[in-house]
Amino acid sequence: MTIANGSILKDGTISVTGGTATDLSSLGNTLNQHHAYFDGTDYLTRSMAEFSIKQPKVSANAPNGYTQARSIMVIKSPLALDNGNTTFNSISINFACDVETTQAEKRTMLGLAAQMLSDSDFSDFWENQSTE
Repeated sequence: MTIANGSILKDGTISVTGGTATDLSSLGNTLNQHHAYFDGTDYLTRSMAEFSIKQPKVSANAPNGYTQARSIMVIKSPLALDNGNTTFNSISINFACDVETTQAEKRTMLGLAAQMLSDSDFSDFWENQSTE
């Protein structure tokens, strides 16, 4: 399906079904970041998740007088190549919002993003790089 013909549910209920629960194990954290792994213990075979934040700061150039709060998540998954090498595929999600954004407005944005990541209407974009 083309992007122009896609549809999403504003404030729809998002759920994940099926699959197997996989625990994350911490690799360490600071005040602004947390690194974890899952699906294996060896560096070359485990998947990793990196979580980080950037807190809003006073800025005279920002519309609200503050920069946007940012929450960033990066998922890295190893892929063993036919030539014996390993590469890491990755997904990076960056959520930026104004300090005046309500929890409900944040939930709406996250719901929209979850649908666009998983809805079959957008499969051609994610799987085939189609911008049609």
